[in-house]
Amino acid sequence: MKKITGFVCLMISFISLNAQGLKVTGDLKNLPDNTEVTLMNGVTSQEVAKGVSKNGNFILSGKTESATVFILGFKGMKQQIPLFIGNDNITVNGDLTEATTLKFSGSVSHDIYQDYIAVLTPLIDPYLKSMQANQVETNAVKKDSLTKLSNELGTNVTNAFLKLTNKYNESPVSTLFLLQFANMFPVIKDGLPSIYASFSGDAKKGPFADILDKTVSSAELGKIGTVLPEFKQNDATGKSVSLSSFRGKYVLIDFWASWCGPCRRENPNVIKTYARFKDKGFEIYGVSLDQDKSAWLKAIEADKLVWKHVSDLQYWNSVAAQAYQVSAIPMTFLLDKEGKVIAKGLRGEALDQFLTNLFSGK
Repeated sequence: MKKITGFVCLMISFISLNAQGLKVTGDLKNLPDNTEVTLMNGVTSQEVAKGVSKNGNFILSGKTESATVFILGFKGMKQQIPLFIGNDNITVNGDLTEATTLKFSGSVSHDIYQDYIAVLTPLIDPYLKSMQANQVETNAVKKDSLTKLSNELGTNVTNAFLKLTNKYNESPVSTLFLLQFANMFPVIKDGLPSIYASFSGDAKKGPFADILDKTVSSAELGKIGTVLPEFKQNDATGKSVSLSSFRGKYVLIDFWASWCGPCRRENPNVIKTYARFKDKGFEIYGVSLDQDKSAWLKAIEADKLVWKHVSDLQYWNSVAAQAYQVSAIPMTFLLDKEGKVIAKGLRGEALDQFLTNLFSGK
């Protein structure tokens, strides 16, 4: 999983929109004259507005149907600034080369986003480092110590997160963070229905609230012991591959994408697990949420993913992802030989250990 500054940049925040359009006014030091400044929708990658800087100043105007994360970019420069805004009038001031100096005003959702980042980043960074260290540690005693440390640090993160959701229980920013944290922490995932029930107002409006509504109402989908709905998608050659074609083997349905950092970092763990158990009746059915076929295939080759891969190249509109209520990736479902769910959301060592126990009992 990326650092919080990474994965938050991919999340969307929805607020009640005013009638006026979107306007971003900048006054930035170290911004050369005549630099092309663009505002891109961080989810669709569509350009919303474009302008040119003069004396460090620029003004971008546009309109959006709903508040979302936008990326403020500067041609020829590596700096990018994420903005959680709707049809707001937001100003950005500071030194472009020093991210910590940037000041924002004019967007309530962006203010809340910054509060989440300020509180959670110092907690989640050491947690992720401990998890990474745990994955590569081979000494049993040290590994046990790292596991305890990771659990303690994870508790610190989730406690802080729950305090923020309580503070901002009417904000759609909390709705988006709930979606992300439910995918990261089992305790949040298990408590998702009750946490979401405590939300009100704008936190229960918009497309991402709709996802949570469906997630809570369809909790039976993917429940242990149930059979998942059948689906089929094409592989790289255009050949249709159905889920039912894996019957008779244990199969891991792995939802991922070339653009998903956490997925790509998880791939080496999946490769090791696949190598250990492929000759024991274990297979992987990789379902990509890519849009760009070339990027999808390059990622498969670069990461050396040797199992079966399919994609309808429909991004989050993937038929399979929607049918299975997949709202964040990576996401996995482990099925037995009859196609029944025996585990879900397994990653890294948890997946390896589950399969070890499974096959050792045969």
